[in-house]
Amino acid sequence: MFHFKNTFYALSLSAFLAFGCQNSESNIQEIPTFEITGKSVNDFDKVVESVEFIPLLNNSDSPANLNCSIWNLFITNEYIVYATICNPTAKIHLFDLKGNYLKTFDRAGEGPTEYQNIQGINFTEDTLSLSVGAGLIKHYSFPDFDFIGSETILEELAFLPTFQEIIPNKWLVSPMFDGKTDEEGKYKVFKIVDLENDQFIDIPLKASPLAAEISEGEIAKLGQSYLLNFAFSDTLTILEKTATKPFGVLDFGERGISKQELNRNPEDFEKTVVQQPYAFNMGKIWYTDSIARIKTFALIKNQDMDLSDMRTFPIHEVFLNFSNQKVTAFPSFAGWSNGKGFAKDGYFYDVLRTEDWIHALETGAFGKYGDQLKDQLSKTIGFEDPIVIKYKLKF
Repeated sequence: MFHFKNTFYALSLSAFLAFGCQNSESNIQEIPTFEITGKSVNDFDKVVESVEFIPLLNNSDSPANLNCSIWNLFITNEYIVYATICNPTAKIHLFDLKGNYLKTFDRAGEGPTEYQNIQGINFTEDTLSLSVGAGLIKHYSFPDFDFIGSETILEELAFLPTFQEIIPNKWLVSPMFDGKTDEEGKYKVFKIVDLENDQFIDIPLKASPLAAEISEGEIAKLGQSYLLNFAFSDTLTILEKTATKPFGVLDFGERGISKQELNRNPEDFEKTVVQQPYAFNMGKIWYTDSIARIKTFALIKNQDMDLSDMRTFPIHEVFLNFSNQKVTAFPSFAGWSNGKGFAKDGYFYDVLRTEDWIHALETGAFGKYGDQLKDQLSKTIGFEDPIVIKYKLKF
């Protein structure tokens, strides 16, 4: 049976002053509020202005299994980096920007330069960092994948799916909930770990244990700052150095979930949520060109939701335009997914596994862009691997 990851996050952040001059109301910067309702949802081809499909052409000599249910995607100026995190056979595959296979990084093993499993990935321009357990991070050069070295962030971080290097020896992390709560029955989602000074700082964003079945906290880079999100949160938060402040408020209106519901035990919550009585933020976050992307549950109900079929889950890709405060959304192609897409230069990227793009073609989910994909596939006989979809929104 499917189990939700349950994370309720209560923010206690006050409004903030812009440039802090005098008491003039004109100097108070308002936090934008985004009304997120079913009215925001439209067909995919109505909300995008351009689409590109990039079939990932497998290694013809020794084809790899690219259809892993847990994946991570990074786009550079030269490469598509696609990680299939199906432990214990996790691998990282390198393609050019047209989808041509280049090579696979597979260093599974128990040696000091190897990994037994991959919990999380952090990628910079020239370094690939893997979280491999017990707070241990292993670093490899990119794109050569030569071993650089390793470091332990915190040994008590048994499972670390989300981590981001802020500056050398200082990391922003969101470990898996370890079951420990404070006197309020909550825990802090994010930490800053300072290796040089051997200390860590808790970011003041709290969650109740109910949410631990939906998502750990997630991070998107925003200039020199970081945008933070987590499941059930009604606010996107920005981290600047060690200080947080609200960046945008998520208003689900009458379908917003109440604090009373979030205090229920996980089993009761799961029984209730399959009836889709409310909509909520699932904790994902991407950001590019003043547009934030999140995922939501049940903006519009799906009466045919089937717990055995993730594609029937009422998941929507929601986009918040911070330049004009508009919202647009479309139904997710994969439904409930354990994949992590990418955002860069005004474009959003996702991986559509084989069953996802086949289902989308059969149901017409691509709209007018379906013929574009069919034409591409007609030139690649017998293609049965994932496709990267690249798209730009219009508002």
